[in-house]
Amino acid sequence: MSKFRTIATATALAGVAALGAVVATSVAQAGETAEQWCTGDDLAIGVYDMQSPAPSTTKAHQIRFVAAEGASCTIGGTVSNVRFLDLQGNDIHASQNGGQPPYTETVVGGDRYAATYVASSLQGPQSSPAFVRFNLPGQGRLGDLVTIPWPKSGIGSNVRMGGIGAPVS
Repeated sequence: MSKFRTIATATALAGVAALGAVVATSVAQAGETAEQWCTGDDLAIGVYDMQSPAPSTTKAHQIRFVAAEGASCTIGGTVSNVRFLDLQGNDIHASQNGGQPPYTETVVGGDRYAATYVASSLQGPQSSPAFVRFNLPGQGRLGDLVTIPWPKSGIGSNVRMGGIGAPVS
């Protein structure tokens, strides 16, 4: 019996070791295929005016996060520290409000891009920013600070920004 237990224990331990090696290899391979988190260098970011086909009291813009040449990365959450700037880079103090949108992550690269949407009221004061500046989301930290040109179309009061995710078609 003692000899049988020794052989059975040795066989079981060898099986556990083999299983552990398979699991460790699978985890390592999964880590290799996981996308890195997007930084400012990984992205080509642009703002686009969205035209409503019907009369509306809201103006909408889309901010697109496209992977730079040869890059592929993951982005999610929301941008922070948003400032709308004039041509000299001064904050125009656009009124902003909103809550915390649901958290999602999106891989950008190839033909995939991420977007966030900006809405503002067409009623009340209007502003014409030249740029928008914000911090990208980071993982457990503040992401890169980026400044991008704003299109010729202006913004109204009560600017609201959504979360970053797959574009709405």
